[in-house]
Amino acid sequence: MNSTKDEFRAQRRAERRARRLAEYRRGLRPFAIAAWEISKEHNVGTLVRTAHAAAAEEVILLGDREWNIEAARTADLYTEIVQLPAATDAFRSHLRSRGWNLVVVELDKASTNLFDASYPPRPCFLLGAEIGGVPRELVDSAELIVQIPQWGLVPCLNLAVAGSIVVYDHLAKLCRSGGLARPGGGLTTEMGESVGNSEE
Repeated sequence: MNSTKDEFRAQRRAERRARRLAEYRRGLRPFAIAAWEISKEHNVGTLVRTAHAAAAEEVILLGDREWNIEAARTADLYTEIVQLPAATDAFRSHLRSRGWNLVVVELDKASTNLFDASYPPRPCFLLGAEIGGVPRELVDSAELIVQIPQWGLVPCLNLAVAGSIVVYDHLAKLCRSGGLARPGGGLTTEMGESVGNSEE
């Protein structure tokens, strides 16, 4: 008798998880985060967690480095993660196939201050390796280069923190323009009533 009840409860839990995952996927937002040859494993895990929290469509990992799944706190189970070689041609091909517009987060003379940045539709935010950054040819071909203003003596932010700041700046600007569905957070409704095309 108990085993029948346990099986029933397990089935109900599995069905509830499946419904919530479907709700989450219905509400994915049209942007991506990409990481180029990041050497510190926890930074990638943290970016995956941010991508999940912000409902990004995908995370693109460029290069064959290992990454810290623990830092993602199971967000990796629900987030689309694409692994590509650290090759500019492969990355550009993926951008074209998905219709992403490249936004590079980098300290560069041609960069736009984060506070003044106006993001293109379907942005893919690319962060570079802790040492070496983003390849020059990708910086030069980006739709937008964003730099986060800083006033301290250390010249750069932690990579995962920088990625999170830019993603939420993008969402904040969408919200202020009236283009962000569910600005208070949360999942979509089961019937998907709260999901519109306002972010397309």
